[in-house]
Amino acid sequence: MNETLKVKIRLGFGLVFFVGAIGTFIFGWMERSAGNSFNQIWMLAIIMLLGAMMQLQKIGGGQKKSQKKEE
Repeated sequence: MNETLKVKIRLGFGLVFFVGAIGTFIFGWMERSAGNSFNQIWMLAIIMLLGAMMQLQKIGGGQKKSQKKEE
């Protein structure tokens, strides 16, 4: 697979996870305001945010390796 395609796929997954985490957090906030205690919703938002951070870290780590190979 082409390296730029891998970076774009990882960026896409990272953005989807990040937007999903924000949406899930907002949904959890609305449920909490309604009086429901949905701890699972909050945990899902945290896990999605961690997934987004891991995908974005892999992009940054891959670019450093590419720069070292060129030198």
